[in-house]
Amino acid sequence: MLRLRQDTLLFPKGRKKALTLSYDDGITQDERLITLMKRYQIKGTFNLNPGLMGDRDHLVQPGIDVSHYKFKKEEICRIYASQEIAVHSMTHPDLARVPQNMAAYEIAECRKELEELIYTPVTGMAYPFGTYNQNVKDAAKSCGITYSRTTCSTHRFNLPSDFLEWHPTCHHTEGCLFDLLEEFIKPADDTFPHSPLLFYVWGHSYEFDAYQQWNDIEKFLKTASEKKDVWYATNGEICEYINSVKHLVYSASGDYIYNPSCLDVWMLIDRKVYCIRSGQTVIIETS
Repeated sequence: MLRLRQDTLLFPKGRKKALTLSYDDGITQDERLITLMKRYQIKGTFNLNPGLMGDRDHLVQPGIDVSHYKFKKEEICRIYASQEIAVHSMTHPDLARVPQNMAAYEIAECRKELEELIYTPVTGMAYPFGTYNQNVKDAAKSCGITYSRTTCSTHRFNLPSDFLEWHPTCHHTEGCLFDLLEEFIKPADDTFPHSPLLFYVWGHSYEFDAYQQWNDIEKFLKTASEKKDVWYATNGEICEYINSVKHLVYSASGDYIYNPSCLDVWMLIDRKVYCIRSGQTVIIETS
């Protein structure tokens, strides 16, 4: 009887877990957040609006009156040097409510201006207001966007099935944040699920001022950073890595796997860890 083999994606260095953050709007509170992230060696992605850079405004809502100042263009390279920068549209419209050609302009022009600021390709995105539809997804893809985050919390650690509808685990203000962290950092064992765990937290750094949560986010980052079995990565690094795994080329028998990508990737195959290096073919042992 033919025995079914189990091939499971692992993160770099054979890790079974990954953590990433995503923060929007390019506001001045990002600098304090990035200082904390650097202290605990956590990485993430910051989604910016070039058309609004330098604005000085306040958010005034029921229970909230907080600075929403945005960095000037000449400050972007310095502030975000240790993190990934991604598209958040030029002027933060509801992309699902504007004509498709306007959505495409907002995305493409944002990407172009960000790349002119940092001299690095920008291929990630977060939907303004979290709103999108198929036209918006098509526009993003046509503009060279490889992934885009929504605002739909899953409260799970699943890998995205569609990177242009990348649903995060939770917003940092949700009361379940630390319960999810406790679940996430439990030691992995031989019974761990056939899918790695990805914890994805998003938000706006002004909310740490608005809700007095700076101590909470530092506690979260400190606790998360103490785990040796977690890959701390930007959104883009995770997307690129998972796509590299998806592009592995299997022989007809499955006994050989070729890695055509520029990244080394790791797989767990019948409880044995394999590192499949860039441009190399590995032979899979059979029992």
